[in-house]
Amino acid sequence: MVVFYNLVTFAMQENIEQRYNIKFCVKLNKSTTETFASITETYGDATLSRTVIFKWHKAFKEGRENVEDDSRSGRPISSTNDQNVEMVRAVIAKDRRMSVRMITGHTVNHAFYKDVLERLRKWVQRVRTDIADDWVLHHDNAPAHTALSIREFMA
Repeated sequence: MVVFYNLVTFAMQENIEQRYNIKFCVKLNKSTTETFASITETYGDATLSRTVIFKWHKAFKEGRENVEDDSRSGRPISSTNDQNVEMVRAVIAKDRRMSVRMITGHTVNHAFYKDVLERLRKWVQRVRTDIADDWVLHHDNAPAHTALSIREFMA
């Protein structure tokens, strides 16, 4: 659970870093295409999508200064706090064989699984460059793991 939280936190920090770079490119009067090319060259596979880069470029060009996401109503992105962490630790202490799915009550479908794999791959490529070309992820034959989108992703 903590590893997953760290991956999400890392991804969010990397997104904000890229937004600062987009803002810098706007201040240099670079076009959206030039900005996208620069960001892609710098971040490689960890680059924000083309659509997101174009959206942020336009927002900064129109005068936006803040690189943080706008606040939204509804459920927060992360519900990690000291109380929840202690509750999860207590559950795990009772039965160490419980899976993350059992603790959270979430269903792991192919979309969720693919998202986790993509973030893990990007993290390994960025942080563990020494093994980035050679590492292999072994996974089982659960339905989410054998979905067509996952097989294509792992190929």
